Amino acid sequence: MSTELDWNKLSPLAIWRDWLVKSETQWSESLTALLKDPQASSLVKRQVDEMRMAHRQFSEVAQASLAAANLPSRNDFEALDERLGRLEDGLAHVTAQLSLLREAMVSTGAIPPAAKPARNRKPTVAKKV
Repeated sequence: MSTELDWNKLSPLAIWRDWLVKSETQWSESLTALLKDPQASSLVKRQVDEMRMAHRQFSEVAQASLAAANLPSRNDFEALDERLGRLEDGLAHVTAQLSLLREAMVSTGAIPPAAKPARNRKPTVAKKV
């Protein structure tokens, strides 16, 4: 008979993990049993609907307050972000088309190829003697 302790089971993290798994299981079972009751589930649904309505009303009041203070709202920033995204996409398309046009003009000889930029040497620093 061996009386060795399993130190892994005595680890604080292992004990905490076991407790967490057991408590999650118990909560899940309790909530499942509670929501199977028609009265409880209708009560939860009504509370969720009321919370959604309160959130919607709060958002409307906040947006009206921001508009009254002449400040942008989250919706304004989202619309601006979408508009900037469309502008960036359009600019990328124009850049790609210009690049293709330049390549075509160089290949037909209409314009000379771009000159490579001159290499700049690092300036030499005079040593103090």
